[in-house]
Amino acid sequence: MTEATLPLPYPPLELANRVGSLADATDPLEYYDKLGRETHDGIMERLPADWTFSGKRVLDFGCGAGRTLRHFTAEAAEAELWGCDIDEESIRWMQEQMCPPFHAFVNGPEPPLDQPDASFDLIWAISVFTHLAFSWSRWLVELHRILKPDGLLFVTFMGRGMSEEIAGEPWDENNFGMNVIKHGQSWDLGGPMVLHSPWWIEEHWGRAFEIVSLTPDGFAGKPWLDHGAVLMRKRDQAIDAQELERMALGDAREARALAHNVEQLHRESLELRAALSYQLDENVKQKGLLATQGLDFEAKTAELTAKAAELKRVCDEADALRQEAADLQRRTTVAQQQAASAQANSLNSAQRLLAVEENLAQSKARIFALEEAIDELQPKLERADRVMAAMKSSISWRITAPLRALKRRR
Repeated sequence: MTEATLPLPYPPLELANRVGSLADATDPLEYYDKLGRETHDGIMERLPADWTFSGKRVLDFGCGAGRTLRHFTAEAAEAELWGCDIDEESIRWMQEQMCPPFHAFVNGPEPPLDQPDASFDLIWAISVFTHLAFSWSRWLVELHRILKPDGLLFVTFMGRGMSEEIAGEPWDENNFGMNVIKHGQSWDLGGPMVLHSPWWIEEHWGRAFEIVSLTPDGFAGKPWLDHGAVLMRKRDQAIDAQELERMALGDAREARALAHNVEQLHRESLELRAALSYQLDENVKQKGLLATQGLDFEAKTAELTAKAAELKRVCDEADALRQEAADLQRRTTVAQQQAASAQANSLNSAQRLLAVEENLAQSKARIFALEEAIDELQPKLERADRVMAAMKSSISWRITAPLRALKRRR
């Protein structure tokens, strides 16, 4: 499996959700993938029968995080496929995760694109001109510039399949040209909403492009629902935004569509005023409620302040107790160390005392033995003394006394 055919990762849910709400989907990323696959199939069904991607350069204008492009990996093996979008975060993710096999760059809110003249064979814009209330003509001129001669532009638009959902009214061809509602709406809610009639597209867009095919609704396999789609071929002529915006003289449909758009905006203004009035009333009620609760709020604030002061006092006492406990712990540790040292010294003294007592016992035993020996020798000494006394008193002792003295001198 080559790098180009490896399964592509899904973008973070936040980025996936930017190109169409996934909030109601049981499996948001599976639904995201399904929408991209249906868009791929819808584009392929509407390209000319002799179209081939081989060697072509193709641009997805307003690609988001690549919801549609991710299903063109097979075509990217033989063509150069690009995507651009105003959302820098989505393009950065694409560049890190989907390039190659694709190419991606950031575009600004206004032309130009950083691409040379006559450099693309096919451009598609899915749900882009459905929200361009003011810059649509300048962008059509820019896409005309970068298309090659006879290059194709495929654009989806909101028409009869979206009238009740977006405009809140049944579709009437006579009341719609290019009708813009919800000016200034946050992009998180979808931004401005632009509805087009086929006749208006043929009249205005047809000045820069030849209309190859146009279906008023049912794009991506949903008849009478969802977007319409138009496939156009670049006309070989210079064009500017003013020419695309110019109203056709004598065409009553233009005036009717504009009048109805004014009526739509007037109705939208009344709805917004009613909503604003309701909100102002709610604000007054909330302000009154807050005023009646003001005294209670002040009393509660004073009570909370007192409790906070008491809590601080308790915390300070607790800190002091903790410090005292820490000091006591340190003193206890020192005392334990000193007790352990004294116990060790006491043990050594006891051992020395036992040794002395043992030596004393041995000495006493020797003394006792000596006393017993003396007691045994005493009778013998007494007998010897008596013998000596007898000898000294005898005549022979006296006679031999000179001989003993002579012997000692020698």
